[in-house]
Amino acid sequence: MKYTTEIKIDLPIEKVIDIFENPNLLPDWQRGLLYSKLIKGSNGEVGAKRKLKIDLEIRTIIMIETILKKELPHQWHGKYSANGIDSVQKNFFEALNENQTHWMNESEFQFHGGMRIVSKLMPNIFKNRSEQVMKDFKLFAEKGISQRK
Repeated sequence: MKYTTEIKIDLPIEKVIDIFENPNLLPDWQRGLLYSKLIKGSNGEVGAKRKLKIDLEIRTIIMIETILKKELPHQWHGKYSANGIDSVQKNFFEALNENQTHWMNESEFQFHGGMRIVSKLMPNIFKNRSEQVMKDFKLFAEKGISQRK
């Protein structure tokens, strides 16, 4: 499954990237993030791995994030692996002007085992989650409204 999501954020690209890259701020815009822990490499660098525990309302999942590419402020790509799901998230940032940033995300998922059935029965759940994360980021970045529990 592949899809693209995008959003405009009313902040300069440097401020957007500062928030995006700060692991301490992840719970503020990653809805349901219970914890995030660096398990390999240097924080924020290509090859680094982070363990994430996320409450998705339906269930709680453990996910491993691996940074694949980092060419900020314009690109950041990561791989996410969980039980039955592998995804690559390619994030692209573009300064539209000095006070506005365009964020585009290309998502590609591969499903294994029982998650193949879930992906067929509820295909929109993944795109909806991606769109919600982007909206939550925008709310936090522009207005300070946090999703932190």
